[in-house]
Amino acid sequence: MPGTRTPLAVTAGALTLLCCAAAPTAAEPQPPQHTAAPVIHGGADGSRHEVFCPGMQHVESGGYVLTAKSGTKLSEVPADVIENRPNDHATGWILAVRKTTRRYLAYGVLGQEAGPADLTIHLVCTDETMSHGA
Repeated sequence: MPGTRTPLAVTAGALTLLCCAAAPTAAEPQPPQHTAAPVIHGGADGSRHEVFCPGMQHVESGGYVLTAKSGTKLSEVPADVIENRPNDHATGWILAVRKTTRRYLAYGVLGQEAGPADLTIHLVCTDETMSHGA
């Protein structure tokens, strides 16, 4: 009987080592992935917009791009960024940008100074440890 227990114990020990050695490669985190939300036409209007990472991923960083509507150009006056940060659970990015519209009269012509630009939110998602909104 002692002869049968030794090979069984060695086999069980070898299987344990194989399982432990194989586990990290199966659960290896993927490199951070860039995600861009669809363009939000007129999205730079001061309202809050949020884009989420795919399931089981967390935000590493984020930002935004403002683009002019078709047939217009961006103003030289910058927009007011109200919020630009990860959400509280680090699963998405929150952004609010405001570009106000002001009517004016110059040289007898009524004009409009600026309006909300189109908004695209970008974020980088990762499988690594989440930052809890920091």
